[in-house]
Amino acid sequence: MGITGRIASGKSTVSGFIKKIKKNVLILDIDKLAKSIYSKNPEILIKLRVIFGNEIFGPGGDLIFESLAEKVFSSKKDLKKLNSLMFPLIRNQVEYILNKNQDKDYIIIDAAVLFDCKLDMLCDYIILVEAQSKMRENFLSGKGYSDKKVKLRIKGQYIKIKMEKVAFIIENNGSKKDLLGKVKEILEKF
Repeated sequence: MGITGRIASGKSTVSGFIKKIKKNVLILDIDKLAKSIYSKNPEILIKLRVIFGNEIFGPGGDLIFESLAEKVFSSKKDLKKLNSLMFPLIRNQVEYILNKNQDKDYIIIDAAVLFDCKLDMLCDYIILVEAQSKMRENFLSGKGYSDKKVKLRIKGQYIKIKMEKVAFIIENNGSKKDLLGKVKEILEKF
């Protein structure tokens, strides 16, 4: 199952609700998976340094995710460079994890880039989570992002949504209780 939507729309909350409701669930958070790839693959760090320069690295040579995010959310061209480097690695890692976890009743791929990364092809169902811009901005502000960074992330996220492949749409514009009710309704249809 794929869960997609724009930044701060509630994808991870929906995934978490499903994990609480259903048994034997594995959630693949693609943002965390990408960070894991960065940290475990020295070749990627070398390529990132070549493509984006030293300013995305700290004094100890560690990748500064915030600096990378600022760079790619500021430039569609830089985002495309990062995606062309990372998407094949992410897809390979997801396929590996799926093969290792065939005993799970549900595997959720939680990814804003579900379609861009061609992970939709690995999903039986796709749920799109949508939320109004103001709600998404408030969520990111609550996470400690400055107004400038909130606007940069929302404006700089370019993702594909193939509506013909979306089985369910969740409008996340209310409370968490409302959202949980919508998730339960969808799960009853499986």
